[in-house]
Amino acid sequence: MSNRLSSTRVCAEQEAFFPLFISLKAKRVLVAGGGEVAFRKVSQLLEFGAAVRVVSPEWGRQLRLLAESGTIAALQRPYSGGDLSGAVLAVAATDSRAVNRQIHDDAAALHIPVNVVDDPELCSFYFPSIVRRGPLVFGISTSGLYPLLAKSCRQRIESEFPAAYGLLTELLGQYRLRLTGAGMESEALRSILGKMLEYGLSLVGPGARAVSGAELGALLEARYAELTETAL
Repeated sequence: MSNRLSSTRVCAEQEAFFPLFISLKAKRVLVAGGGEVAFRKVSQLLEFGAAVRVVSPEWGRQLRLLAESGTIAALQRPYSGGDLSGAVLAVAATDSRAVNRQIHDDAAALHIPVNVVDDPELCSFYFPSIVRRGPLVFGISTSGLYPLLAKSCRQRIESEFPAAYGLLTELLGQYRLRLTGAGMESEALRSILGKMLEYGLSLVGPGARAVSGAELGALLEARYAELTETAL
């Protein structure tokens, strides 16, 4: 009897994680732990505007600097259940499995999603491998099967989508708002949005020459004027 599993069976049995994007701006997130792992989680959360509260009896240098600058709220003591008050997410990154388990139990009782570092069985949410280009965000996950593959995908995306994609996304978003506010018919709106996207990608995509932010903006504005000259 073969011990091999068919690809169909593996896919059927393996849970795939749902990619949920949420706003964390000014939302409280509790991170328990003061070491390097906690710092990495805190850094990711801060990048997306979260109001991070860190609790730990001992602090590494990097987290201490964030606390001293007021970037994070700091509680230099052991975790207690009340620390979860007002939190929308919790991260357990202590070096004590018992404490991490307690955080999981407390968060579950309060229906707060929790990530327990290095303990997938206790996680109700996971940090994806992230590539960010301004408002353009890629989140990659292998549903816990092979994190190195997620890292490889992230590196590939980083090389294929340079920083200019962030500015392009912001500028195209502004044109979309201008067009939708002009009362244009839906068919004409879709046509212009599609042409603006196609032109924008030609300016920053593979093989395109490097352009400054100012030049990208000027080129897009000229194209916008051309496309809307008779439509508006």
